[in-house]
Amino acid sequence: MYDDTAAKRGAQTEADGERMAEFSLVEIWRPRPEWHELTQAQKKEFQAAAQAVLQTLFSKGAKLLGIHRCRALSEGGWDVFAYWQMPNMDLVVELSERLEKVGWNRYFEQLNYVGKTITAEEYSASLLDGPEASR
Repeated sequence: MYDDTAAKRGAQTEADGERMAEFSLVEIWRPRPEWHELTQAQKKEFQAAAQAVLQTLFSKGAKLLGIHRCRALSEGGWDVFAYWQMPNMDLVVELSERLEKVGWNRYFEQLNYVGKTITAEEYSASLLDGPEASR
């Protein structure tokens, strides 16, 4: 499922010498009607469980770089989006599975976008190496 070639060659590094994340995850979500039906106590209980999930992921190297309130003009009526860096695809899957277990998908509608982190140079090279290069 996950090609660890980059990890085997030492991965990519940023200008400051830190290893780049292997995967980026963008989550976009909004509350479902079921969320609004919960009492404050139930919401607090849910939030505590979700925070425990996040702490587990942070301890494994996940980085939540930001949570952003969507503008009213954003397409689709989404409420919030978050941007993550993950050291591997397994952690992306673990986040999804752990949140599912605490009931996230019951209370929030969500879209996820996951991508393998590459450099600008790798992207440029891929444009030249793709099917369009032979035209």
